[in-house]
Amino acid sequence: MKKIKAFATYVLVLLLTLSSLMVFPSYAYGSTEVEKFSFKTKEGYYLCAEDGGGDILTADRTEIGPWEKFEIVSLSKGYVALKSDEGYYLSASDDEESLHVESAEIGKRERFTLVELDNKKFALKTYYDKYVCAENGGGGKVVADRTKIGEWESFELIKSQEIKDEEKSTLTAKVSDKEVKLTWTKVESTKKVVGYNLYRSTVSGKQSKTPVTDFPIEKISYTDKNIKADTKYYYVVKPVYKDKTLGPASNEVEATMKSTITLSAKSVSNGVELSWNKPKYSNEIVGYNIYRATRSGKQSDTPITDFPIEGTSYTDKNIENNQTYYYILKVVYKDKTLGEPTAEVSVKSNFGKTIVLQVGSKYMHVNGKKIEIDPGKRTEVVIKNGRTFLPIRALIENMGGEVEWDQWERKVSLYLNKHKIHLWIGNKTAKVDGVNKETDVEPYISDSNRTMLPLRFIVENFDCEVDWDGTTKTVTIKTK
Repeated sequence: MKKIKAFATYVLVLLLTLSSLMVFPSYAYGSTEVEKFSFKTKEGYYLCAEDGGGDILTADRTEIGPWEKFEIVSLSKGYVALKSDEGYYLSASDDEESLHVESAEIGKRERFTLVELDNKKFALKTYYDKYVCAENGGGGKVVADRTKIGEWESFELIKSQEIKDEEKSTLTAKVSDKEVKLTWTKVESTKKVVGYNLYRSTVSGKQSKTPVTDFPIEKISYTDKNIKADTKYYYVVKPVYKDKTLGPASNEVEATMKSTITLSAKSVSNGVELSWNKPKYSNEIVGYNIYRATRSGKQSDTPITDFPIEGTSYTDKNIENNQTYYYILKVVYKDKTLGEPTAEVSVKSNFGKTIVLQVGSKYMHVNGKKIEIDPGKRTEVVIKNGRTFLPIRALIENMGGEVEWDQWERKVSLYLNKHKIHLWIGNKTAKVDGVNKETDVEPYISDSNRTMLPLRFIVENFDCEVDWDGTTKTVTIKTK
């Protein structure tokens, strides 16, 4: 009886050994040919060492690429180590909250046991007797803190296979301002191809399991119009066989449909006026966010309005005068996502001024501030020959212009914006922007030796708005 039991034990050990050799030939035999395996979760995601290792382990990829392949390295006492594409080893963190693929050497935390399950799947057991878990069956966090094996702790072990080039399509994308046209090469396969499924995502390598069309595409091209502008999309295509199975994914391509919004800005009397065009793809747009800065490229993440602007123009009044501002605009979509920023525009604020003068007064009011017309000289605004005269320097300078006096020619030169006016004492002929014009009255020198110039002629030729109140003898000037 003892001999029968010993023989049975020997046979069982032999069968287990042969079984392990069939599953993991590379490390069991010590072959020089490196074989790699992928771990598939309950929901069909694969364990992934992003960038080939150096960071945390994820379970959010639907396709097998280099980052989803691991070499199973045989260690002593039945342990194995999982080596990534870049040569890093899988490690269970001390707090068991996460797994990393960043170790260059094998220690206790890099030691795992492959536990074969009845359903032909495997569990990964850490050195500390905890099981690796792809929470929610994949697509989320991967931890190593479970004491029991359930569906989330079970992985299908898939041996990597070389895919022939003719089994995969080569995908290309061409982008316009309203669509993305995708084309791919026809697959030559021993299985009958009935069409192609196209998959799209906004994250590289994380295409949805649901194709963009309800039925396989029979041709080798497709125009995708059901997308948002200023959003980067990633596409792959797979052949669909007659038996309803899918072939390998093509190369991944990215495409961004750029917006055609042009933002413009100009300084106006009460702020900065911004305007833009409504794009062609506006059916998904609920409004626009505008962002402001006083340095190029340094716009705040907070838009200048509490809610998206529904129209295509806005006047920014919450700014300072004589300050350069930089603006960008982003589209706001129905799902609350934002488009890419428009090209930056800059503008220097230059608010118009309101200046009030009164005949008989030696003061003027500039945007409400009281200022002497002829500082220190107490010269008043006067009426002579039915025209209003005053010493002009303080007025012009407060309007943002300049004044020059040529004592030899007895000439006064006035500059404001792009306009130039030259007047001569005792002469009714003036020169405005290079053209001779006649004034009603001639400039003169007052008894107090002040240069007195005709107000109406000057402000009207400087293209200002002027209001004359005959009752109060008040003149209101508004600069542009």
